[in-house]
Amino acid sequence: MGLVRLGVQRALGREVAVKTLRQGSGTPSATLDLLREAWVTGALEHPNVVPVYDMALDERGAPLVVLKKIEGDDWCSRLHDADAVRERFGAEDLLEWNLSVFAQLCNAVRFAHSRKVVHRDITPSNVRVGTFGEVYLLDWGIAVTLEDAGSGRRSLVAVSAGLVGTPAYMAPEQFGGPDDRSTERTDVYLLGAARFEIATGHPPHSDASWGSLVESVLRDEPALPADVPSELAEIIRRAMRADPKNRYESADAPRLA
Repeated sequence: MGLVRLGVQRALGREVAVKTLRQGSGTPSATLDLLREAWVTGALEHPNVVPVYDMALDERGAPLVVLKKIEGDDWCSRLHDADAVRERFGAEDLLEWNLSVFAQLCNAVRFAHSRKVVHRDITPSNVRVGTFGEVYLLDWGIAVTLEDAGSGRRSLVAVSAGLVGTPAYMAPEQFGGPDDRSTERTDVYLLGAARFEIATGHPPHSDASWGSLVESVLRDEPALPADVPSELAEIIRRAMRADPKNRYESADAPRLA
């Protein structure tokens, strides 16, 4: 429902990104979702999270969120393009470059977890790589908090169950259900799914049909090609265990592995 436009912050004479709601989608629920995304993102002051500069109202009374304008490309568009990475970033080794992006992504996730925030939608398309190699984790719209601070500014995980996320990367608990709750280990799974795509060239879950997707998500060990190095394969498998208790405890482990 969101729309991002290029704007100019006149007081400082700089270009910014301005996010608002599309015409006709300004329901109270959509407005609250946009505000919560801004509140969460604004509270996570970290080099790998896009800064929020300001909030205001447009002529319709709908919220405007003013963010840093990020020059660069979505990670997904460069993930498998060795020529473009070499030309744009001067990196000769595509795998090494991808792992350096991945390490910075993990830093953003680790910081969010230290603030009791779970992202729930970590995918290469939600990662932006700036012109000078800066890495930003975007789209905190379905993030939840693990603790209720009483402000109402963040969605509490206990009341945010249900099907949520990007299907090709989702963890089993993201399908919803009375006992399914996202935790830090949900993001660990999603980091493992991103690493799966680095290793194989495609997302971990097939979208050929709903049945095949569900079967892939519920599989305790992702189906990895035989040519994936054994050490890397073991890291991915442990991060993507179907039972969250059997995954890495934090985003620190897959970053260092």
